[in-house]
Amino acid sequence: MKNTPWLVIGAGAVGLFWACKLEQLGHKVHLVYRSTKPGKLISLSSAISGEAHLPSEHKVKSFKASELTRSYNKVLLCTKSFDLKDAFLNCKNNISLEADIACLCNGMGAQQLLQKELAPTQRLWVGTTSEGMLKTAKNQVTHTGLGDTFFGLWSTHSSSESFPLDNYQVPNIHPKLFDKLAINACINPLTAIFEIHNGELLNPEYSPLLEALITELESVFCHNKFEYKEHSQHLTKEVLTNRIQTVAQLTKLNRSSMYEDLRLERTTEIDYISGFLLTNSPIELPIQKLLYDAVTSADQRETYKKKLLNIV
Repeated sequence: MKNTPWLVIGAGAVGLFWACKLEQLGHKVHLVYRSTKPGKLISLSSAISGEAHLPSEHKVKSFKASELTRSYNKVLLCTKSFDLKDAFLNCKNNISLEADIACLCNGMGAQQLLQKELAPTQRLWVGTTSEGMLKTAKNQVTHTGLGDTFFGLWSTHSSSESFPLDNYQVPNIHPKLFDKLAINACINPLTAIFEIHNGELLNPEYSPLLEALITELESVFCHNKFEYKEHSQHLTKEVLTNRIQTVAQLTKLNRSSMYEDLRLERTTEIDYISGFLLTNSPIELPIQKLLYDAVTSADQRETYKKKLLNIV
C-alpha cells in the first residue's frame, strides 16, 4: 500500500501537518492546494517540550485539483467543514471508485454531506484529532500541542474494513466525534471571541463561564430526546470538564482555528459547531446562542462578550 501515494486535500495547518506525518511514516504524498503553492518541501517544527525543535523537511508533490492526472485510492481531506464536500467534488474524477476516503474537520454535519457524494464502493473514514498545529508560512507548520487522532468508518455496516494506516482505527468513531464537538463548542468560540490562547481559557476570570457552558452541554448531550444521545450520553459534566481542561492544557500555546479565522477575517466553522448544537438540541441553549451570535456579529461582539462574562 505504501507504493501508492496518499492524496492530501487541503494545505492549511492540518493538511501540511498530515502531509509531513505521512511522509515520516514512509508514504508518498501528493498535496492539493487551492491558492498558494506550498512547493516541494514542507518544513515541520515543534513548540512542544521534549520534541526536536529543529525543523524537519519533507518531500511532497503539490498540485491544484485541475492538475491531477492519476487516480488515487487513499485520500485524506483536511479542509474546513464548509469546504469539505466541494473539495472532494473538485478531485472526484481522480479518486478511485474503491478508494478509502478519510476526512479531518471540525464539527458535525459536513460528514453527512460528504457521504452522500461517495460511490457505494468508496469507504468514508471520519477522523478526529486533538493535536495542535499552526501554519506559519505557505510551506511551514508548527506542532503546538500533543493529542490523539482516531479514524473510524462513518457507516457502521462495514466494520470488517481496515483503515490504511496502522494504530489509528477505532470500532466506533461517533462517540469520539461528539467528544471533539464538545471540546470545539467550548474552546473554539471562547478563545476566538476573547482573543486568547487555549491555555488562557483556564484562567480564573473564565471559570464561571466555562463551568456554566459545560453544564449546558451536559444537559443536551445527556437529554433523552437528543437524536444522537447514543453517541453523546457519556459526556457528563465531570467527563466534559476533564477533557476540556486537558486539551486546553496540552494545547496551551495554540490559537484555536476559530481564533485564527476571526483574526484573519475568514469564514469560521461556527455553523458546524454551535450551529449544529442549536439546530439539533431538544432544549434551549442560551450560552451556545450567545457564542454563536458573538462569532457571527462582529459589530456586536463587545456587547456579547460582556454578557458572557456576567454569566455565573
